[in-house]
Amino acid sequence: MKKTNLPKVAIVGRPNVGKSSLFNRIVGTRKAIVESQSGTTRDRVSADIHWKGKAFTLTDTAGFDVEGHGEMAGLVLKQIRKGIEEADMVLFVTDGTIGIMPQDREIAQMLRKASKKMFLVVNKIDRESDASKTAEFFELGIGEPYGISAMHARGIERLCNDLVKCVEKPEEASGAESAKVAIIGRPNVGKSSYLNSLLSEERVIVHSMAGTTRDAIDTDFNYKDRNYLLIDTAGIRHNAKISKAADYYGSVRSGEAISRSDVAVLLIDGYEGLTKDDARIIDIVVQEGKALIIAVNKWDLVKGMEMSKYKDRLIENMKAIRHLPVLFMSCKSGRNVQDSLDVIWSVYEKSRMIIPKDKLIEALNALNDSHDIANKRIQFKSFVQDGISPLSFVLDIRNPGILNENLKRFIENFFRKTFDFEGLPIRIHFGKKTKGGKA
Repeated sequence: MKKTNLPKVAIVGRPNVGKSSLFNRIVGTRKAIVESQSGTTRDRVSADIHWKGKAFTLTDTAGFDVEGHGEMAGLVLKQIRKGIEEADMVLFVTDGTIGIMPQDREIAQMLRKASKKMFLVVNKIDRESDASKTAEFFELGIGEPYGISAMHARGIERLCNDLVKCVEKPEEASGAESAKVAIIGRPNVGKSSYLNSLLSEERVIVHSMAGTTRDAIDTDFNYKDRNYLLIDTAGIRHNAKISKAADYYGSVRSGEAISRSDVAVLLIDGYEGLTKDDARIIDIVVQEGKALIIAVNKWDLVKGMEMSKYKDRLIENMKAIRHLPVLFMSCKSGRNVQDSLDVIWSVYEKSRMIIPKDKLIEALNALNDSHDIANKRIQFKSFVQDGISPLSFVLDIRNPGILNENLKRFIENFFRKTFDFEGLPIRIHFGKKTKGGKA
């Protein structure tokens, strides 16, 4: 397994100096969660940036708190150190309104030992009259400070222009397709463990406390000469259970991740089974028209239950699951984790397929000859495909009003049996063929 390589730029600094604001300003969208409460970002959040013919990967890290205590603080610190270790360049962000703090000196000392190309960024220089505040930061011995305002975009262009001068590799156009995969589920079902198991590294923080991941984290990699973009997300909570702003924004980011994905992998806790929140998430994915795979995690904890019977129980709780692939795995042991990539790619390819016209005609004739349709003296005139992702079709009938919901479900199930639509939402429009409709 190999990940795509671009020059890496890490944003580091103590908590609440505006690292995520700078990240978002450069990315051009609210990709990371920005909140006045310090310590909102925990994982490394990355985005590929294209700037004046150059490309690099920008990574936002958690606030560097050398005085932090406890297991979570240790995990966060480990992520920051790993982000610096992997980076080719570092944006060291400080706060111009406060001046140099003891933690800034400790971070500067650590960065000097890392021997990375560094850019000292003094944030919150919102007005020209504030520019003199940057002079103090020469004392850190890192070089000339860049006075910027992430909030007002002041000084960002100069910073990025100088940064890409150090990027040697020119941007190259790539025609290779990439399957965008959203890893979704309730809090604490093993989403980050799943990603880490796939990548064979601790790419995101894994901790027993629910809700550890707050941002949607993108990771590009290649497996069997296939390109994937994995999007690890925060746990999706039912609105009534959301009590903190970070949890709210985490759920919003998860929804956005589903919207921009090709395939969603829903992890459920095998020991707990399908919950109401799981069912709500399935409904969200189906409404978005995205391909979906159910991954039953923690299967090693389930005793005395066959996989086939477990799947039957899932279907009893939610009929929509009968059309979905169900994988049984253990992120802890790695069982069936890597095999899931083959299933993801298969579903991804099917979601983009164009069915040959002769196959559609064969299916149409078989539908018209079926007992349920022929007995009702219904005759469909044509069956054409008019879209992918989700797959959509037009079934031509003069009077759509004669079709009740049961008959529409029969028709959908008929085509699902005729074609391999497992894991895919399909849309069938009953009416006249539209112009431009194509097989």
